[in-house]
Amino acid sequence: MPLGSVERVTLQQRIDRLISQGLAWTMRKLLAKALGNSGAPPMPQAQTGELHPVALQRDPYCGTYVSPEISFPLEQSGQLLHFCSAECRTRYQSNAQRAASA
Repeated sequence: MPLGSVERVTLQQRIDRLISQGLAWTMRKLLAKALGNSGAPPMPQAQTGELHPVALQRDPYCGTYVSPEISFPLEQSGQLLHFCSAECRTRYQSNAQRAASA
C-alpha cells in the first residue's frame, strides 16, 4: 500500500472491532472486580481475630501428625500424648501393657 493512502474499513469491521473491544473491557473489569484491585486473589479474613498456627503432634502409634485440638489425648507418666484416632490410642495402650507385663 503506497504511503498516504487510506485503508477503507467497512461498517461490519467497525462493528466487530467495537464489540471485541467492549468484550475485552468488560472481561477486564469483571476479572479485576473478582480479584480485587491488586490483581491478587482476595485473602480470607479472620472473623474473630488473628489466626495463629497450631503445632501438630505426632501420633506415637502410627506416626500421623494431628492437631491437639482434634486429637484423642492420653496422659501417661506425666506426659500428654496425642493420637489421631481412638483405635490408635487403644492399640498403643494395649502394646504398652504387654510391654510392661513382659
